[in-house]
Amino acid sequence: MARPDSSSNARPLVVLVALALIGAWVALLQGVWLQPPGIGATSLWDVRTAAAAGASLPRTLAGLALEALRFAPLGLFAVYLFADRPLKLLRLLLVALPAFVLGLAFAATALWLRDRGAGLPGPSDLLLPAFGVWLGVLVALALRRGLLALVFLPVKLAAAVVAAGLLGGALLLASLEREPALAEAPAIRTEEKRELVALLRGKDPRTIAPGDTRTVRLAQRDVDRIVAWGLLLVAPAERVRGRVLLGPADGTLLEGSARVPSLGRWLNLAASFRARVEQGRFELREPRLRAGRFELPHGLLDAAAPALSALVRAERRLRPVLPQVRDLHVEGGTLVATYGRIEAPAGLLASLVWGEGASEALREPVAEQVRGILAALEAAPAGDARFAKAYETTFARARARGGSAVEENRAAILALALVLGSSRLGAVVGDVMDAAQARRAHALRAATTLRGRDDWTRHFSISSALRILSAVAPSNAAGLLKEELDADGGSGFSFGDLLADRAGTSFAERATRDEAAAAALQSRLAGGFVVGDFFPPATGLPEGIPDAELRARYGGVGGPLYRRHADDIERRIAACAGYH
Repeated sequence: MARPDSSSNARPLVVLVALALIGAWVALLQGVWLQPPGIGATSLWDVRTAAAAGASLPRTLAGLALEALRFAPLGLFAVYLFADRPLKLLRLLLVALPAFVLGLAFAATALWLRDRGAGLPGPSDLLLPAFGVWLGVLVALALRRGLLALVFLPVKLAAAVVAAGLLGGALLLASLEREPALAEAPAIRTEEKRELVALLRGKDPRTIAPGDTRTVRLAQRDVDRIVAWGLLLVAPAERVRGRVLLGPADGTLLEGSARVPSLGRWLNLAASFRARVEQGRFELREPRLRAGRFELPHGLLDAAAPALSALVRAERRLRPVLPQVRDLHVEGGTLVATYGRIEAPAGLLASLVWGEGASEALREPVAEQVRGILAALEAAPAGDARFAKAYETTFARARARGGSAVEENRAAILALALVLGSSRLGAVVGDVMDAAQARRAHALRAATTLRGRDDWTRHFSISSALRILSAVAPSNAAGLLKEELDADGGSGFSFGDLLADRAGTSFAERATRDEAAAAALQSRLAGGFVVGDFFPPATGLPEGIPDAELRARYGGVGGPLYRRHADDIERRIAACAGYH
């Protein structure tokens, strides 16, 4: 295109061709083959540790690069809408920047066409497209300079990436410190977890009647407990520590310390700000940011505060939320939030967990599996046989669908959890069940048992799904929390239920460990599900343990007698033939 573009007589034709190519590419971006990755997308919990992050890094970077490259042609074609300039400065101001802005506008249009119901894309939605568009602009500018410039472009880009990496690495090393800025927080106790649950019970914004509001007040000690509980699910205190301090007049301080693997030093971060939401409008003032001994200039951050506020308000995922927040502020060391009913768009939570566009790819196989499970259960006898039929049918269908065995097993486990565990998981998967299907699942679930217990059906299936959606530590903690809550006036702590939780987690680990293991499990279950292969007998495991007894006799969670039974559970699961 370089030769026609050099002639002023050919400019109208070049512009028309470039516009046609841009329009065609926007249309192609709506196709399935140019959508983001599907079921195998990296989940939020896949990067909770250095080892997990390292293992998932190549896949994550490849996915990000492909997503950005999808939009590169828009930047490339946009350059040819502008006449070339001989001087570098003029080329930057009158060609590169306008082409980038137009290319990004077309990228935003493509994203909006993908999901019009969600509205215009927000700043975070445009980050990867912006990288792609800018790369396309650079390629087009090099094409105009000739073949030699195009050949040297990758070398220049690689040099820029290396230079940026070296500079970033040097700044990171310089900011590391010998000791963490935060002391290790005391472990959160069972009764403190129950107090938090009680504090937030009935405050779910999705259940508020239209026109009504709820107010939540979190004192400093409540915030401390929430942070301690959350960090417990992420990493041990010897690796990560954090704190949120509520000050006067909307002031908030966030502090964190992370131990850098291999170096043995700590990265200490601190961010403070004054923030408030009034009638749905978010305002940020006096932001401050420090890494180790380095602090960003206050004047620069104060000047950026209005733009940061506007970026938050423009976020697509926050648009259903912010208008319903009547008031959110900090006063006297207490966080006060008053809000109304929040109608989150269908699939919002799924897109946050699986990534933009990935929840759509996930929804189809899960929905198909749900339909098949419901049909199979209606024709199966009640009891353990119904549970076995559900797993046999689902994994036979996963094998028949072809494709990645790991991805199909993930979809199968999520579908089983929706039918046998709880239809509420649909918010995470992508709302694949309608009301009629949810009612059918509830009725069929009631007569489905695992070793004669209908509650173990739910424990096993839900824990398997939690393993898919998170990682071993969070899913174990979720199952353990349920037992801790039961110990206070409910059914009591149950090592039998904990066995069901761990068996479900182990099943999901085996089903998604790698392609070979996933395919082997499909073949095994297609021939019939044998309960003893995946769920050992619970004979002799104590149940119905009150909270006082759990603390006094067992030493609480992690106590000597507790650990003895927990180790016994692990030995029983390890002996199951299905996990070998």
